[in-house]
Amino acid sequence: MNNLERFQQAIAWQPTDRIMTYDLLDNEEILVKYGGYDFNRSYSFEELIEVNARAWQQIGVDATRTVYDPVNHWMGGKITNWIRFFGVEPGDWEVRQTGGTAWIAKRPFQTLAELEHHMPQMPRYEEVRDWYQPVIRQIQETLAAYDIVYIGAVEGPITDAYTYMDMELFAHAIYDAPELVAHVMDCTGLFSAHIARAFTEVSTVPLLFMGEDIAGSRGPIFSPAFVRKEGLPRWRWITEPVKEKGFKFLYHTDGRYGDFLPLIFNELEADGLNPIERNGCNDIFAIRDAYPDRLLFGNVCCMHTLPHGTLGDVEDETLELIERIGPQGGLFIGSSSEVHDAAPAANAAHMYRTVHDYGAYPIDGERIRARRAALRARGELKLRRNSP
Repeated sequence: MNNLERFQQAIAWQPTDRIMTYDLLDNEEILVKYGGYDFNRSYSFEELIEVNARAWQQIGVDATRTVYDPVNHWMGGKITNWIRFFGVEPGDWEVRQTGGTAWIAKRPFQTLAELEHHMPQMPRYEEVRDWYQPVIRQIQETLAAYDIVYIGAVEGPITDAYTYMDMELFAHAIYDAPELVAHVMDCTGLFSAHIARAFTEVSTVPLLFMGEDIAGSRGPIFSPAFVRKEGLPRWRWITEPVKEKGFKFLYHTDGRYGDFLPLIFNELEADGLNPIERNGCNDIFAIRDAYPDRLLFGNVCCMHTLPHGTLGDVEDETLELIERIGPQGGLFIGSSSEVHDAAPAANAAHMYRTVHDYGAYPIDGERIRARRAALRARGELKLRRNSP
């Protein structure tokens, strides 16, 4: 059984031979150590896909949703797409990049009056399709040769809109110029809906991810009423072609889901979540109890355990997931958000290796409990256990 077959069965809640690993990796050490990336040379996109594929295969990742480029941050590509598909004027945009993060440092507008002169235009499906489909085919085919599953991903209309407008201006516009917010979200939502449709027409992997960051560590950053009114209908633009094709839909937000969970699961009818952040944000075990038929991607803490823990800490947290949720199925283990540069490659590799070593079905709970007890007895745990 290859990983695509294993993935297809796992997301359909059919029996498989083992738990799969899934992650977003933007870690230079991993790319260099496992993929052979060389900062002294430049890479074509085709070569970069190959480097990523080698790295993910060697470290033990079964599925992912990104091709990591340590030189050119994805934020620059987002502006390129706005210019190309939204008819946005190319001047007066600036992206600043430091380490593994980037942000829009300059926009051609700062006020709502100025924004009115820089409104995006509705994207056309044919233009989005003709750009996107060759790229997704290329990535999936290349990674499949390394037995890596590559899922499609789109930005949520709220997130893309506040990224375009700037969060502060977006927040003001919700009350002072709702018609501008609605138009920008129509454009961003339609763009993602076009990608979703194009993806379902050619993808070999039957799952689409939507990243819609609407929560922080303390809970929602927008009112549920606003999200239900303005987000939910546009989310359905995206899920409609996914559901029609029989694909699964994976919802993402950072932070605490809280009151958004019923909206995501009961109203939008998402098939799963990624990620499930720890440290006071979410309790993956409570979420599984409340929604036993939803897929769960991630949960080994990338704030404390992966960057600061010992190998024993990483193993213990991974084993807990395998023991408590693994037997039920629908679990794909990885970081609680991403494997960033602060996480040692050795810790990430040990997480994936633990899944491969202990995640075979039927799950051997007795063996896992004995291993966790041994880690404690030998003093291999440094961190205090993360509370949900």
